[in-house]
Amino acid sequence: MNKFKLKFLLAVFILSCVASAGADEKLYFIAPTQIPNVLREMKTAGFWIDRVADPDAVLLDETKIEAFNRRVRDEWHLTKDVLKLTDPFDGKALKEEFISRLVQIKEKGYFGDNGEKASEKLFERIRRLMAVEKIRDELDLKYGFIVHYADQRFFPTDEGLFATALDIDFDELQNSALDAATPVVILHTSADKKWLYVAGELTDGWVKAGKVALGSREDVASFLAAPSFIVVTDAKADIYLDEALSRFYDHARMGVKFPSLESHTPVAFAVLLPTRAPNGKLELKTAYMKKDQASQGYLPFSPRLVLEQAFKLLNAPYGWGGLYGEQDCSRFLQEVYASVGVSLPRNSKEQAQAGEKTAAFEEDEMISNKLAALKKATAGHTVLAMKGHIMLYLGTVNGRPYAIHALWGYREPTPEGERVRVINRVAVSDLYLGEGSQKGSLLERTNAIVTLTNP
Repeated sequence: MNKFKLKFLLAVFILSCVASAGADEKLYFIAPTQIPNVLREMKTAGFWIDRVADPDAVLLDETKIEAFNRRVRDEWHLTKDVLKLTDPFDGKALKEEFISRLVQIKEKGYFGDNGEKASEKLFERIRRLMAVEKIRDELDLKYGFIVHYADQRFFPTDEGLFATALDIDFDELQNSALDAATPVVILHTSADKKWLYVAGELTDGWVKAGKVALGSREDVASFLAAPSFIVVTDAKADIYLDEALSRFYDHARMGVKFPSLESHTPVAFAVLLPTRAPNGKLELKTAYMKKDQASQGYLPFSPRLVLEQAFKLLNAPYGWGGLYGEQDCSRFLQEVYASVGVSLPRNSKEQAQAGEKTAAFEEDEMISNKLAALKKATAGHTVLAMKGHIMLYLGTVNGRPYAIHALWGYREPTPEGERVRVINRVAVSDLYLGEGSQKGSLLERTNAIVTLTNP
């Protein structure tokens, strides 16, 4: 039985047990399609665009976006330029990072795929696969490209670890996911040669070796410096290897960009696609993407276009760390803003450090103070941060603040005890969601308002 079939059967088993669970156990219920206090018309971008004073105002032009991205990368060190990594690379630091991460995760007491506590044998097997002893003090950098959508893992294994037994949607070993055409620097190879440890603009981690094509620094530099490029503006854009759009290759998520070629067709853009030759080396090919799924260059950074991009992902399934080809809260924001050229960090904690923090709140901050601060915020370039979560602010209706965000669920109090409502998608909600629960509402948990227009 393969891993995914096993996980599906385990999920079915969990759901079948809900009816017989005791009152003191955590219960999971599917949230209503119409989330409380969300009206039908609130589920389109137009409703919120109508509430913005000047929805077509350009918030940052190309020059200011470049300045913003440089500040995020060079001043705050929240992203990185793979072409500026030190060569040779500090192998001692990488070895220490591997060992430290292994120790930290062992101490968490996670559960394995089988629902039992992760064994010492599992961690010993992972340690052998990481081949820590083979990491030299100085590493020569190797360059390449992701050629197919790739899960990026904390360890070189498909095996999962979970904070709660059989909580299959939250694999703690899933770091992120990388799209085709992502440039990477290769730092290490697993003992079985099946995994590569790669560094990218947003994240570092293990990917399957078969998803990487080996190239040169010059290949990456030329790719990134392309004077003309195509940006994915749909939730997902299909990539084809022929003008007839019939030979499917893969898809790319919103915000991914490809060098543009001149051989466009009436319905498709021609792009330069990194692929993997049989010998594992880089082979650049011409590929095609439908014009209604992509844009020639970035979209203008305006409230209208940010909101329209966000609502293209409405109801997209939640995917922790990019699992199943989907997005979590921070990846949702990263995709939306990448389509207008703004490069945000990958994780919510780091995203909250980008831009201008226009308000910060203490844990016991009065709700009235938060509402007053939100009245000054504008939809399109305002994000709301809390511990472990981040949201795109939409505006207020009758004094109630709203956001669109990728979320797994929320808690609600009932006479029988607190229960968890599973949303598991990108959704619109007000910030009172979760009110009265032990964790508190989204508004109570919000600790910062961040504006993404500070160059």
